[in-house]
Amino acid sequence: MPAQITTYGGLKEGMLAWLARTGDVLLAGRFDDFLLNCERRMYYGHAVDEPGNPMRSDPLRIPEMETADTAFALSAGTVAQPPGFLELISAKSNSPEGPLQQVSQRTLDGYGTQSLGGTKLIAISGTNFRFLDAPSSGTATLRYYRKLSTPSGSTVNDILTNYPDVYLQGCLVEAAIFTQGEAEAARYLQLYNASVAGLNARTQRISASSVPVIRVRAGMTP
Repeated sequence: MPAQITTYGGLKEGMLAWLARTGDVLLAGRFDDFLLNCERRMYYGHAVDEPGNPMRSDPLRIPEMETADTAFALSAGTVAQPPGFLELISAKSNSPEGPLQQVSQRTLDGYGTQSLGGTKLIAISGTNFRFLDAPSSGTATLRYYRKLSTPSGSTVNDILTNYPDVYLQGCLVEAAIFTQGEAEAARYLQLYNASVAGLNARTQRISASSVPVIRVRAGMTP
């Protein structure tokens, strides 16, 4: 029998079945809320700076979420991030070709009006990128993690297709929180975090390199 939880409808029914609440109209009606909160946890993590928080989760970062924009326009010192941007992996200027060093806003501000003789630095600034020297033209190649399409109707994504346990366990966590089942939420969260940790560890093995990479998440203000 093929897996049934790899579709939107199958995930919804699977969540109810795992909770032994098949046919529960209230939970079924709130499924999209559970899915929304599941993706919020999946993409951004939860209480990532609070090691002792019982509901803590790390964000998911896997190759299926990576993408590259080989012609990102460099038109100003501050440029909006691409839609769905989560975390920068690497950046380089296309002409002249060379890496853009990822730094914090604080580091960028420390240069004041000083010129570096070309665009050489990039920093995350809320939902924008900041550059120094500020470019007026040209392009860059950005590699970054992005959100995938949220499952809905016949729409699926690579996470649901390849790792449906992440979505299922994440939705079970949110449903258990909704029903105030603390023990159930903790149990499903343990399973969810184990799945995410395993996938993140696999990503680290795949992308292992002797060159350190600084990754800064969207919305972070260094």
